[in-house]
Amino acid sequence: MPILLDRSPATPPAGLDTDLTPAQALQWAQSQVQPDHVIVKVELDGKLLDFASPSPVVNDSSLLAQRTLAISTSPRKDLALTTIGKLAALIEWLAPQHKDVARLLEQGNTSTAFTRFAELISAWQHIQFAYGNLAKLLNLTMNQLPVRDLGPSGGEIVLNEFCNQLAEMQTALKNQDFVLLADILQYEMDGAVANWMSLLESTLAIVEPSSAVA
Repeated sequence: MPILLDRSPATPPAGLDTDLTPAQALQWAQSQVQPDHVIVKVELDGKLLDFASPSPVVNDSSLLAQRTLAISTSPRKDLALTTIGKLAALIEWLAPQHKDVARLLEQGNTSTAFTRFAELISAWQHIQFAYGNLAKLLNLTMNQLPVRDLGPSGGEIVLNEFCNQLAEMQTALKNQDFVLLADILQYEMDGAVANWMSLLESTLAIVEPSSAVA
């Protein structure tokens, strides 16, 4: 039952070294991870295991007898910085596309507009999900995260306002109110983008205090 933790052999103590399932091996490995690190990848013979979805594989004690479980970790800070950078880049890429979709709606090109709008919503949902995981990683409380001039609960305000904007757009689409949808995309999303970038800046200041603007 070879277990590799960051490419180094790791041996569970006596009593835990037989008939382990991948899930149990991962649970043991978590106790061995350095305090400032988090597990980012688990592979069984080079195949990525997904512990978030139900799978008989993760609870099969016969798998580890002749196969290798490789567990990779990353410094919490490095993972957070990478996530912030990727989210910032994605938001910057999305920023001009809101007006593009609004223009398509105003031109009556609804088929293309709907396709582009669906892509926008999907991207923003990904951003929300990824930031939620980042907040968990850093143990952030949104109502205690100052953002720009929004006060000490700025994080919560940004996320709540954005959820409301998404709901307004979905309602406008459902009601086929394309004028309202175009107006939201044209005139409100710049503010949403600015709020999100400020939220990421505030989060970055917690991860890397030296980056905070004096």
